[in-house]
Amino acid sequence: MSRRSTEPGTFREPKQKRTREQLARILTAADSLFSEHGYAGTRLEDIAALVPCSMSAIYDRFSSKEQLLHYMHRQGTEAAIAMIDQIQPVAVSDTDLREVLPGALQVGLEMIRQFGGRRRAVLERMHSDPILLELELELRNALVASGQRFLLAYRHQIRHSDPPLAAAQAMRLMILLTEERQAPISSSKDLHLNDEMFIQETCRMVVGYLGIPPSD
Repeated sequence: MSRRSTEPGTFREPKQKRTREQLARILTAADSLFSEHGYAGTRLEDIAALVPCSMSAIYDRFSSKEQLLHYMHRQGTEAAIAMIDQIQPVAVSDTDLREVLPGALQVGLEMIRQFGGRRRAVLERMHSDPILLELELELRNALVASGQRFLLAYRHQIRHSDPPLAAAQAMRLMILLTEERQAPISSSKDLHLNDEMFIQETCRMVVGYLGIPPSD
């Protein structure tokens, strides 16, 4: 029986462990091929061969490469939101954003690398796929809202005149910077930062914009 869903980016998740593991292998293979060849240069047959699995194992869940990418996009964004929610502070008055933010950015870098293939495919495809574009807007707003909640947990430190606005803008900045870092067109070698420097400078921008004074 088909597990496909009519809602963009979703389908009935498999209950059996073996089936879930096969789905994970399909997504990993697709991420790898999208990263190397882009969306246009990857076929479902290529994904099946890399898994390896039968074509029916893919078509049982996804009617097309487009539907597979829709699902991958939602799944990756929801994983990022769950990651942000997990690092919410327990005791706000005893926590310092300047201490927590570097670790959060490190996790974000690792996630964008893990899902870099699907992000490349989404950026390549969304302007010719209205469903994917709508999904991108929906999920991007959800991701920004999650990051905004995270930053506003440190509202006691924020000195910006409009903390909710500042938190949302800061999250957008972090998303753009981490995505640009993984873009196929890289910056000049003279401007390239290693991970430690990238995190340090991004934290400096975010903390400064939020109006949080530097640590002693």
